[in-house]
Amino acid sequence: MWNPFVTHRRSVGSAGLATLATLVLATGAAAAPPDWTAPRNVRVATDISLTDADFSNRNLAISWDEPDTPRTVGMRTSVDSGSNFGPTSWFANSRQSAMDICGGSELNAVMAHKIGPGNWFIEHAVGSIDGIGFVTTPVAPTAGKQRFPDVACAGGRVFVSWFEQEGSGDRLFVAHARRTGGGFSQPINLGFDDETEVFSSLAVAGVDDMAYAVFHKSSGDLRFKRWSVGGGPTFPVAAHPIQVIAPGTINDPASYAVIAASGDKVAVSWFRCDALYARVSNDRGQTWGPIQRLLRHGGCDGDFVAVQRSIAIHGNRIVIAYAAASAFGGGWIGLFRTGNDFAHYSDKMITSQYHSEHLVGYVRVGGVSKLAAAFERPGVVRFRRQI
Repeated sequence: MWNPFVTHRRSVGSAGLATLATLVLATGAAAAPPDWTAPRNVRVATDISLTDADFSNRNLAISWDEPDTPRTVGMRTSVDSGSNFGPTSWFANSRQSAMDICGGSELNAVMAHKIGPGNWFIEHAVGSIDGIGFVTTPVAPTAGKQRFPDVACAGGRVFVSWFEQEGSGDRLFVAHARRTGGGFSQPINLGFDDETEVFSSLAVAGVDDMAYAVFHKSSGDLRFKRWSVGGGPTFPVAAHPIQVIAPGTINDPASYAVIAASGDKVAVSWFRCDALYARVSNDRGQTWGPIQRLLRHGGCDGDFVAVQRSIAIHGNRIVIAYAAASAFGGGWIGLFRTGNDFAHYSDKMITSQYHSEHLVGYVRVGGVSKLAAAFERPGVVRFRRQI
């Protein structure tokens, strides 16, 4: 498969961008892009890589990897909707961080932490949104290589997912712990996937007393798992059966999935060779609406591909940011927006400067919810929000 994240650095002329934009806008209704504030630099460093961002009311957190021996994770937070950022929190010998702001002001982060040659384990860090006083805990250390974690809170528990290298592929795991401490559960085995180097899919989301995971294995189908979390002080966890929510095949899996949850609504978006897709549940993942095809492309053997990078929900509003690229060089970042679960949606190029990460969410400014984004340029991680 042609990899857009390797071949995207060259620019295309205005005629090429116009042609590519026509391909995108043909699938959805055109709409004006958001008017943004001037971008703020969160971190400037050579070979920097944005890894995650989370937004919750006036609080937000952004994390990235940057060079060291091995790489180092940095995080900065804001408590005023991104108008100002606090100092950087550093996590040495770490990479691939993910974050979730829980309960308003509690920041949960996970990352792959190196403890020896070829030995990485997932580490959980919890602290205040002001970025001070993180406490770190190994989730389920082994002598192998654990990587690409994700994290989400649900009720009194925090859920962590990760890939663990096994032969030529990866074992998919989830574990959970009480947010008040006490250690993580035994890992929950979601199965083995020998295609994760190419088509990785394992992400978690949580809201209220429900936690969710979306993932695929070697068969290619997109699968969905949910857990209910009971009340304190023990916050017991009850697992629900795995559902298949989208078809796929070994050679054309439903992959690169992203997931978000708010209230009773859960939204998932994924990639297949012919198009980008989305599907929404309005009853906490018990049942699902129709699969919606958002954008046609020829991603697995063609010269144009688009991949969803992030998804967010606010009330009935859902937004997906995606990166589109051409094999001939260049590309852009696009934004899908809907208020009716993608029965109708708008689709607009928001920047003609291609980059692999553009992470969106909502922040509250003056009592109004505004779209916000963390994104990267070569050598810099930046933040901006809707005016």
